[in-house]
Amino acid sequence: MKQAMFERDILYPTSRANDIGSVHITVLQPENDGGIPILIEAKTEHNPLDYITEIVNLIQADVFDRIRIDIRKTGILYIKASQDRYCRIRYLDGNRYSSEFVDEL
Repeated sequence: MKQAMFERDILYPTSRANDIGSVHITVLQPENDGGIPILIEAKTEHNPLDYITEIVNLIQADVFDRIRIDIRKTGILYIKASQDRYCRIRYLDGNRYSSEFVDEL
């Protein structure tokens, strides 16, 4: 696995007001093409894929706005689905994204 540059736990809202979600994010070293891999792992029973827009908005505001990087343009998000399986998400434009399941980062 690539070297972690930054790690943080983030809370996000869910569909129930008193039930918040939590994810652990790990920002990995940039790839050769300039993409920034970001690993997202659930810390609660909520599926991060169901709340991806909220999670991305929080990651952008909490981490990447400080260094003026738009993760929708340069980020490659990996959401851990199981032990060795990830859902890779790349934004196309705005809030549109493509996703596919991969076996490694």
